[in-house]
Amino acid sequence: MDITVSFRGRTGKAWDFRRVPTDSPWARSAGAVIFAAPDSYGWRIIRVMELTGRPHDLQPIWALAEAERYGATAVFLALEFEAADRKRMVADIEEGFTPVCFGARVEPLAA
Repeated sequence: MDITVSFRGRTGKAWDFRRVPTDSPWARSAGAVIFAAPDSYGWRIIRVMELTGRPHDLQPIWALAEAERYGATAVFLALEFEAADRKRMVADIEEGFTPVCFGARVEPLAA
């Protein structure tokens, strides 16, 4: 299931994500995660979330459960260890797409 997909945010930058199994330890990684559902034109983004890399953080698991209620069947992971870059990635993708569920609101990107 090692599929790489690029998602372009509002800025036009292509962010590379790797599809991972839902039962793998993706929630322990530092980076960003996209929960998505297959759609006729590709993927429908249900939720975008920053992952801090803390080993016992339950927020990503609850976010996946919420996204699954809206039809998400795929988890896409982008590893990023710099917190500022993770926040920028999540904000760019959320502003470029219209996720079904929004997490905590982030500051808009500077023009």
